[in-house]
Amino acid sequence: MAFPPFAAIITAAGRSERFSSGQVKKEYLSIDGETVLHRAVSPFLALPGIQLVVVTCPPGEQDECAVALGDLFDHQSVPTMICDGDTTRQGSVLKALDLVRKIGIPVAYVAIHDGARCFVTSDLIIQTLATATVFGGAAPALPLVDAPKSIDEQGVIVSHLDRHATIGVQTPQIFHFPEILKAHRMVKDNGKNYIDDTEIFTDCGYKVGVCMGERTNRKITYLEEIPNAKEQIEQYLQTRAKGLEAKKAHEELERAILESKETT
Repeated sequence: MAFPPFAAIITAAGRSERFSSGQVKKEYLSIDGETVLHRAVSPFLALPGIQLVVVTCPPGEQDECAVALGDLFDHQSVPTMICDGDTTRQGSVLKALDLVRKIGIPVAYVAIHDGARCFVTSDLIIQTLATATVFGGAAPALPLVDAPKSIDEQGVIVSHLDRHATIGVQTPQIFHFPEILKAHRMVKDNGKNYIDDTEIFTDCGYKVGVCMGERTNRKITYLEEIPNAKEQIEQYLQTRAKGLEAKKAHEELERAILESKETT
């Protein structure tokens, strides 16, 4: 297929509360020598048509996010940028979409992908992009193998869903850029808590096609999903503490030098 120009937004602004009680973001830890975040981003940079990558991160963590991305910042032809996220995933995606528009690099589509979904393949991105060119929006999905149910607030089953008419949606979710930006702006203040970007897109009257997802395209959620996670977290916290101490000492030295110059 001919690749239309597209951007990728990688969402990594969450606090990883379920993973490590927010101590260290799962995206910053490594699997086989590469961080989760690096693995989530690199397949996009391998594709023709990619024009820009925007990664969202918690406010104040741009330096840590940059370290996790590593050599991806050295990509010669595709800029990789980091922007502060919002308090919700929806808000973070809108900030990233606005940044894509502000930068002004022409793109026809934008792929929105979970930073913790680190086993995505270039083939899956290609299939999803091809589907988006037909429908305007697309997402990879898998049929459910368990029996889906609806429950009430007390956890009691209230209805039984048709498994054959129900799917589990993954990311990347890819949309025609002008429409997904318009959709996010339209629902910004409507008070609804959206699960993902396909819900926002369809709520605004647009179509989302589905292609076959991949079982391996899972999202890292729990500690046991990363080898040696506890040891990595301990090492990460020690390294971060040393870095903060060094930064504080450097700032104090700069302040002392400035004060010395002012008194002479």
